[in-house]
Amino acid sequence: MGSSAEMKGKNVTIDEEKEMNFKNKLTALVVDDSKMHRLIHKKLLATLGVESQEAENGKEAVDICLSGEAFNLILMDYDMPVMDGREATKLLRENGVDTMILGVTARSREWEREEFMGAGLNDCQEKPLTRAKLLSALQEVDAKL
Repeated sequence: MGSSAEMKGKNVTIDEEKEMNFKNKLTALVVDDSKMHRLIHKKLLATLGVESQEAENGKEAVDICLSGEAFNLILMDYDMPVMDGREATKLLRENGVDTMILGVTARSREWEREEFMGAGLNDCQEKPLTRAKLLSALQEVDAKL
């Protein structure tokens, strides 16, 4: 076992700590109608040093983004009331938002995921979102900044 560093009350290996050292300060918008999923994703982002904001549905996400708020990553749920993730993603892209959008869905049928991707997602992952999948997306975002 490697040495560890104390970080926010959790033991983290030195290798994991290096993974979290992004070149840039990253921010994310967590969009999900489930308060529990928003909380889980926000805590996961926080453990990686990423500040986040949340929205309960796609319309809120679109309003936040079009009001001038800028994010490096948007985690977008598919199924939400008011406006679903597919429609929100499409509207964001039509309005010039080029932020990486990672779809996060419980839907597992290939055609549903392709439909979601077709709205303008950069990638789509099944729930639950793992730390490894999130870290990979954040490293990709960080490298492009």
